[in-house]
Amino acid sequence: MISDLGPASRVLNFGNGVRVGNEIWFATRQILPTRVAAYDLTERRITKTALIPGVPGLWGIDAVGTELFVSSYSPGLLFKVNTVTLAVTQVLDLRQEVGWSVKASPDGKIFVGTYPSARLWEYDPATGQATDHGRMDPDDTYVRDLVATETTVYCGIGSRAGLVAYDRDTGTRTDILPAALRGRTFGAVCHLAGDHLVVGISPTAEILVVDTRDHNSHQILSTPDDSFVVGITSRGDEIFYTTRPSGSLYRFTLGDTTPTLVGVPVAEASNVRIGFLDDGRLWAVQGAGGIVYDLTTRTTEALDMSSPELAPTPERPMSLCHAGDRIVVGGTLGVQVVSTEPTPAFDTYRVPFGGEAKDMDTWRGVTHMGVYTLARYLTLPVGDRVATEVARVDPGQEQTRPTSLVVDRRRGVVLMATEPDYGRWEGALTIFDGRRSHTWRGILPDQTVQSLCPDPHGVFLGGSVINGYGTTPTTTRAKLGYFDYRTQRLSWLVEPTAGGVIVDLKLVGRVLVGVTREGELFGLDPRTRTVMWRLDVGPVGGKLAAIDERIFGTDGARLWAVHAGRRKPSLTVLADGLNQSWFGAPEVVTDGVGTLFTTRGTNLIRVDLG
Repeated sequence: MISDLGPASRVLNFGNGVRVGNEIWFATRQILPTRVAAYDLTERRITKTALIPGVPGLWGIDAVGTELFVSSYSPGLLFKVNTVTLAVTQVLDLRQEVGWSVKASPDGKIFVGTYPSARLWEYDPATGQATDHGRMDPDDTYVRDLVATETTVYCGIGSRAGLVAYDRDTGTRTDILPAALRGRTFGAVCHLAGDHLVVGISPTAEILVVDTRDHNSHQILSTPDDSFVVGITSRGDEIFYTTRPSGSLYRFTLGDTTPTLVGVPVAEASNVRIGFLDDGRLWAVQGAGGIVYDLTTRTTEALDMSSPELAPTPERPMSLCHAGDRIVVGGTLGVQVVSTEPTPAFDTYRVPFGGEAKDMDTWRGVTHMGVYTLARYLTLPVGDRVATEVARVDPGQEQTRPTSLVVDRRRGVVLMATEPDYGRWEGALTIFDGRRSHTWRGILPDQTVQSLCPDPHGVFLGGSVINGYGTTPTTTRAKLGYFDYRTQRLSWLVEPTAGGVIVDLKLVGRVLVGVTREGELFGLDPRTRTVMWRLDVGPVGGKLAAIDERIFGTDGARLWAVHAGRRKPSLTVLADGLNQSWFGAPEVVTDGVGTLFTTRGTNLIRVDLG
């Protein structure tokens, strides 16, 4: 029997914004339907919204006069929005997965930077003509941000940091990033302050200031104890910028050698776009809405984003965890907690925090979460409304995205697998024992650790050929290894599949069951390290659940089950037509007795096996 438990997760999430006259326009992402919305600074409320069709979210935004231009992802398109009539028109297909950044030039042209080909597009609103200026870096994937002058477009490049000056007249590309910053991942945020280009560098939260009249004249300012510059604006020679994960606001005057901390408008917030109001206060777009910050009183005012069209809406879930009488759903900027009962035992509620819970496990009344970014480990006691950061992987290990988290119940330790930062190599295994942590980076040669499964003496590690985003794999087959607690080393390594990513692993008796991203389920004898059988379970492999000797999984459309023994099993379809919408691999979790939980569309469903 299948029971629909309602939306798995609801959120209001904004990815960017721009001020147009007396309005601040916000662009949504990761929620459906996708919209832009205008906050009227006089009426102090949302007064307009417009639907952006056919895309799950927006990244870039800028304006020319009263026309708004926004770029989308999956697919990468450019839309024009008339902020007076609210007419929406698709004006350009970028032929890319993501339109990352949109900026207008002083002469009214629109420039768009893309992923994964790091291309630069130009659109002329006056004529409707579009020009593909090609790749700004032949070996990299992102034009993460850009700004344009009358003569030059400056493109921040990643995932290996670059800064390209593109001559609009000749088409010449010149990388002007100083040698001292070559080891970074992104020229992530670009801003023009008069004759100076100001660029935020990741993942070190450094500020690069370049004289646009002489690209060899530059200055680098360091920001202590932070990782990302997320927003930059200026007022004359004064530069203001915000950082993550602290949510801090800094200022400096051109020529200064160090920045000054102004305040922390919202702790751990990501102020993705900032600017000045006419009265000298700063406005900022954040994930959940917007704020205004008074520099004199250092007080923060949250903008009222409530509107019939902007109520929290269903998002694509990222992870699931069974926690007694509740399911914890990982999403954007926190987790949603939903009752397991068809007649809810409590109202659904959200526990907000900065970041995304990519994988979770519950043990002894506490949900343990691996959180992106910065490879953080958070805990949430069952019934609590506040999550606590326990630890994070040492920044020196350059890890950012948890791929798997599991509690080894025999030892009471938390195991977390992580993917390295953009443009970096070698994922890691980290073990948290409550007092300290230890990280083994590169434990799977040339691969990321994608999945974990503990056993009495160690932990099985499933690999992924993908390292940090933006890198080119050097291997073609996912590795499977065994990390021995006693020796604290990898004791063996095999390649059990032709697949490139082992999404999940489960130990059923003496059979280790794994599934690949390509949808191949396999059974391996851990003693002999031989594959006993392989089975096609669908077009996509997702996270697995186990009840006794049964393994359950989903391929996005079907919920299936197999009996995992030493002989090749047959697949039984329990439900079809699920039309799941996941941000990442599809997943199924269980109470361990007779009930499964997964999704249909973006709704959470309960499946009683009977």
